[in-house]
Amino acid sequence: MSSMASSRRCLRTAAIATLVVLTAGACGSEPAKGTPVTRPKAPALDAVAPQHPAPGEKAPVLEKIKYELETRVLRMGGMVPKPTSSTCDTDAVGDKPQKFTCNVTYLGIDVPFRVDTTGGFIMTQYTATPLKGGVITGEGVRATAWKRYGTLGGKTRDSLRCDDIPTVRLVPVDKPSGYRCYVGEGGLAGSYDVIIGGNGLSLR
Repeated sequence: MSSMASSRRCLRTAAIATLVVLTAGACGSEPAKGTPVTRPKAPALDAVAPQHPAPGEKAPVLEKIKYELETRVLRMGGMVPKPTSSTCDTDAVGDKPQKFTCNVTYLGIDVPFRVDTTGGFIMTQYTATPLKGGVITGEGVRATAWKRYGTLGGKTRDSLRCDDIPTVRLVPVDKPSGYRCYVGEGGLAGSYDVIIGGNGLSLR
């Protein structure tokens, strides 16, 4: 009789021990989000331009617009210096208002813009609106995150992580892209949305 009671006590003790282990595991810290960001081979640049010659002062207006649109796409991509090209569905820009579409190709993806010109014999003004979104690049985001947070060193650098971002893809403009970078420790700890604006990339 006494041995049976002893056996029951052992079973209850084991059950309590198991419960303690499970509870301790559930209360542990959440795993860090994203993957670590390390010093990039090519740091984010302050400025970048297409890898072909810029149009001269007397070049056709359309060539100048195409060059500026390629520059905008490079900024969206996080200043990653890769080849760009562009085409438009018009042959020239005249002195009367026009509407046309230009397409910039970057890292194998097309970024179309709707272009509206105001015309003008001396000076032509224009606006260019992305039609399908802006371009995001994994390399550009990591390089930008490192430049902003990794270079601060210490815990900020060591805890810096970003979501797994594709090599290149289109995302909404001026809205959260769906991707984030994270600082786990230090005074800047928090999560930051990657936002592709009409003229560049930002972390907010």
